[in-house]
Amino acid sequence: LFERHGVRATFFTLGWIAERYPKMIRRVVDAGHELASHGYEHRRATEQGYGAFLADVRLAKAVLEDIAGAPVRGYRAPSFSIGAHNRWAFECIADAGHRYSSSMYPIRHDHYGVPGGERFAHEVHAGLIEVPIATVRFLRSTWPAGGGGYFRLLPYGISRWSLRRINAAEGQPAMFYFHPWELDP
Repeated sequence: LFERHGVRATFFTLGWIAERYPKMIRRVVDAGHELASHGYEHRRATEQGYGAFLADVRLAKAVLEDIAGAPVRGYRAPSFSIGAHNRWAFECIADAGHRYSSSMYPIRHDHYGVPGGERFAHEVHAGLIEVPIATVRFLRSTWPAGGGGYFRLLPYGISRWSLRRINAAEGQPAMFYFHPWELDP
C-alpha cells in the first residue's frame, strides 16, 4: 500500500518482534522506511525504574540495529508512558543514542497524556527532540488528532480536518500514527 502511493513511514518496532521476524524488519528498511524503537518488551516507562528502562531502551536499539543493519534514531515509549513524573526517561533515551522521541501525547487521558504539554517538536534533553502526537486546539481545549484508537473510532473527516488545520492554520507538521491492524482488512 505504501509503495503504491510512494509513501515512506517510520516503523516503531519492538525488539522481541524484530527477533521473531527479522525478514520483515529487513523488508521495512530495504523499502526505504525508517526503523525506530518501541522498546524491547512493550513495558510502560511508568512501570520501570531508571536502570530497567535504560536497559530495555539499549537492548531494543541494539537488537533492531543488528537485524536491520541500519541506525535506529527514534524511540516511542509504550502507551505514551513518559509524562511529568518520569521525565528522567528522556535522559535514558538520549544516553542510548536516540536523536528523537515520540513518547508524549499532550492530551488528558486516564492512562497516559500530558495535559497542557507542548504540542509541537521541542528539545526535551540535550540532543533529544520530542515529537508529540498531533493534537488540535478547538473550543479552548486540546483534542487528539494523531491516529490510533481515535482514528478507528471517529469519522475519517475529523482526522482529515484536524490534520489540515494543524498544517495550514498553525503551519506545523503533524505526527500521525497507526497500528498494522488498522490498515489490514
